[in-house]
This record gives sequence, structure tokens and C-alpha cells, in this order.
Amino acid sequence: MMAYWLYYILGVVMLPGIALGIWAQIKVQTTFNEYNKVETKHGKPANVVARYMLDGGGCIDTKIAQVKGSLTDNYNPTNDTISLSQDVYNNSTVAAIGVTAHEIGHVFQHKSNYTPVKLRSVLVPIVNIAGYLVWPLIIVGLILELGFYITNAQWLIVAGIVLYGLNIVFCLVTLPVELNASKRAYKMLVSTGEMDQQEAEGVKKVLNAAAWTYVAALITSILSLLRLVLFVFAMQKRD
Repeated sequence: MMAYWLYYILGVVMLPGIALGIWAQIKVQTTFNEYNKVETKHGKPANVVARYMLDGGGCIDTKIAQVKGSLTDNYNPTNDTISLSQDVYNNSTVAAIGVTAHEIGHVFQHKSNYTPVKLRSVLVPIVNIAGYLVWPLIIVGLILELGFYITNAQWLIVAGIVLYGLNIVFCLVTLPVELNASKRAYKMLVSTGEMDQQEAEGVKKVLNAAAWTYVAALITSILSLLRLVLFVFAMQKRD
């Protein structure tokens, strides 16, 4: 029980990351809402623009689907499908086209074998498996070390911390992937004539706001690791 409260109290370390995450979400939503009221000059809905840009880039087999929710847009490489949210799919605003172009950017990343995308794909199952092992390793290590005085058990604790640190690696890889997708989106919209320079600047603001959520995720992961290290250190000192 003492360990639980100690870990809970150390949650104060997470406050800067939590605050940044909340600010980033508010910034994304407000910026999206602002430019979701600005109609593009061509007036074509996002799904039509997506089809045009995908076909023009040689991705004629990539499917476009509509999903429920707000800002739930994503690209799934396993079934080669871009899913556009209800706020985006049939919308012809600057924000909707910008979000769509960002997801198309992910399609072209996979098509061109963009290295960070390949690395992130490799990390996904590893990070998922590591997530199940972190706490069992640390708890068993602490029990053996503090309860049975087995000093060699420290390697279990270290292994758990290292596995937890993979979240930071994943966030570090994800950040350039998302920034590159936004950069591709901006260039595509201008080069294809889907947007003029003024409209594209609006897209840039929407995508830059979204980028802050990934920065917040990275900082939160770092602070979360710090919290874990402080917890383990404090538990060892109690002995």
C-alpha cells in the first residue's frame, strides 16, 4: 500500500507534461474549429480531393472510408485505408482538406519506404509487448531485492526500466513521421493546385497545432520514465 501511495505522490512529476498535453489538445481543437469554418475556393469535399490526390500519386488501390468521431482521422497501412472523420469526410473547408492531405502524406511515406515509418512499424509490436512486461519485472525485482535480499535481482528492475524507456524511443520516431506527413501535405496541396498560398497557410497552422500533441506525448513519456526511476530509487532507499 505504501508503494502505491509513493507512486501516486510522485505523479507530481507528470504535471508539466499533463499541462502541455491539455494545452496542445485545446490548441488543436480551436485551430481546427477556426479553419473548419473557412471554405476552400474549389469547394470540393475532402473525400473527393483525397481520391484525386491518391490516384495522381499512383495509389489507386488505397481506400477511403468514413469513421465516427471528431479528429479521428487516420491511415491504416495494414488494409491500405484512409479513414476520415465525420467532420472531415464530406467537408470542403481548409481544415478538412488539410487533415486529409496529412493522412495522404502517410500513404506516400509508406509507398516511398520512408525510414522513420518503417522503424515505427517495427517498434509498435515491441512496445506493446514491453508494456505487459514492465511492471511484473520491476515488482518481482523489488520483492526479490528488498524481501529476500537477492542483489542480483536488480537486473530485473533495470530490464523493466529499459523496456519502459522504449516509449520514449517510439515517441522520438513518431515525431518526425508526423512532421514529415504534414510537410508532404502542404507541398502536395500547393503543387497540385488544390489550394492557393493563402489557404495553404491556414492548413499549416492546423497541422502545426496538431504537431504539439506529439511533442507533448514525448515530454510526457520522458517525465513518466523519470517518475518510475524515482519510485524505484525511493523504494530501494526505504530498505
